Amino acid sequence: MAYGSSSQISYLGTMATGALEDGTGLTQGTKELVALTKAEANGHIQLTANVKSAGGSVDTLCNRDISGSGAFTGVVPNIYTSTVGSGLGMDRLNAHVDLMFGTGPIQMAQTFFISNSLVSSSKRLAPTLQYMNAGVEFGKFPDLDSLVYPANGIFPNFLGEGYPDMQAVVTNGISTLVTEATTTNFELLADDIQNIGIAFNLLDIANFGNPGQVLQALNNNDGFSITGLDTIMTKIGIDPSTIFNLASPNYNVLMQQILDMVTLPELISNAQSLLNSNLELNKLGDYTDFDKIFIKSKSIISFKTFDEFKLKLQAIELGRIDNLLQLADYIRRIKPVDLPTIQNTTTFIKRGYIDSLVAKFLGGTGPNESITMTDMIGTLGAVGITTEANNYRTAIKALFDAGELTTLQTHLTQFAAGMNGDFTTVNVAGSSGPPPVPAQITIVDPSGITIPQGPEGSVISSYQSAKIGQIETDCANLMSRRNVNEDIQKAIDNWDLIFKKIFNEKDFQSRIDMNYDIRTDFSDNALNFITGLRGTIEADDKKAIITGMIDQAIRDGDIGGEYLRAYIRELENKEASNIYDIRWRAEFDD
Repeated sequence: MAYGSSSQISYLGTMATGALEDGTGLTQGTKELVALTKAEANGHIQLTANVKSAGGSVDTLCNRDISGSGAFTGVVPNIYTSTVGSGLGMDRLNAHVDLMFGTGPIQMAQTFFISNSLVSSSKRLAPTLQYMNAGVEFGKFPDLDSLVYPANGIFPNFLGEGYPDMQAVVTNGISTLVTEATTTNFELLADDIQNIGIAFNLLDIANFGNPGQVLQALNNNDGFSITGLDTIMTKIGIDPSTIFNLASPNYNVLMQQILDMVTLPELISNAQSLLNSNLELNKLGDYTDFDKIFIKSKSIISFKTFDEFKLKLQAIELGRIDNLLQLADYIRRIKPVDLPTIQNTTTFIKRGYIDSLVAKFLGGTGPNESITMTDMIGTLGAVGITTEANNYRTAIKALFDAGELTTLQTHLTQFAAGMNGDFTTVNVAGSSGPPPVPAQITIVDPSGITIPQGPEGSVISSYQSAKIGQIETDCANLMSRRNVNEDIQKAIDNWDLIFKKIFNEKDFQSRIDMNYDIRTDFSDNALNFITGLRGTIEADDKKAIITGMIDQAIRDGDIGGEYLRAYIRELENKEASNIYDIRWRAEFDD
């Protein structure tokens, strides 16, 4: 009995569906990453958060490239703030992932579905788009002697001599065989071509139209004796087994003479029967007489000789067509189209159309710049930032251990304390009665910053400006030591990569309506998500993202995550069982 996996959802798949419907099984894959990053080097970047909590303005603190792009203070690099937002980097990462995840796994599933729709479209379009983006041109490749090397180093694709205009593209070159592309003209040409039968071999296009091909066709059909050709060849001392040197001009002259010798109507009729031809022939040599063949179509064809016809056919795609009967049938099936405007265009690509598609469907990390699920929503499972975050933490810890961060940490700690009022002396208390009298205060910071007595608001503002300037100097000093301590640049580079990833995800998501504002909690989303993984779990980077969310759920003590993990592994194992048609017992089989 044959088994294999049924089309039904497995028992584990059902449990996984239930876990999602219950709001368990998956969670934001960045939770641990964020916590570890905040805690690294004695909570280094948390110091900036402390300043913010105390009311300090830190959203852009040291976020320019000249001061470390936010790596030393834990804020979003300036280059990405327009899209990612400014402020504490880990908070922005959390906000981004939380938006994608929604209120729970069911809403996350909808994010997954929508993202996958763009990914699927991109995967289908990318190969063609990337090719077309380089340029597609009518006609043949220009003369190399006059060709100008493109500034971008990319030569456009020239369709070939058989495709000089849009009509030729539509008809795949058939329109070039006639002077005007109409259905009537195609029919006239097909009628004449059909009458030639199988006298000529299109698979040997280089010798198409040669008299030697006619003799070869007759020989292939055992036609030498019933056409009298064997007798003629014997008389002039030619061995029929050695005659097929089709490429030799001398040979073809001789073969034409031999064909011309066959004039008896009976013998000509025998040849036509064998070759399925229907021509008005006075001799077999008339098979190569252009004027006796192209009778109906003579006034509308674009070639005047067999050689010209051969060149036309060589310039277009004929696939597996090997004789003129098939070619005639093919021509009849091809239909021209009325293109009043673009028929005469000299440029195949309308740049605006391509540019809009490129902007939407290219730019990803997949083949041909296709967009992947990692490109769209990788951070949901901490994909694309885990290594970078690890590297950043390693670098920050090394800088902390080496004492490189001591001064900066001191000043950040002071900044928070100062904003909390630890260094404030109240000289004159404010009054609430009219007229109000503002409080007069002084701030003396342990680092040497002293803000003399003045109104409270003014003094605090001045203190904040002075402290920000001091910390910006600290960051600049760290930057000046990049050649001394490689961990400084390592921290900057990896911090930048984290937010570049978020920036890119937001860019890709902006190309489609993610429907974040209209997601639902319908249970069928859970079922569709689980069943949709069958046969596709390995595609489009899905597995890594889902695994990242599962792993985090399990670290949080979520039992539902274990059911999801079991189901993912089951999907992999079932693929192995299907090879051997093995019944999967934990699956309903009717």
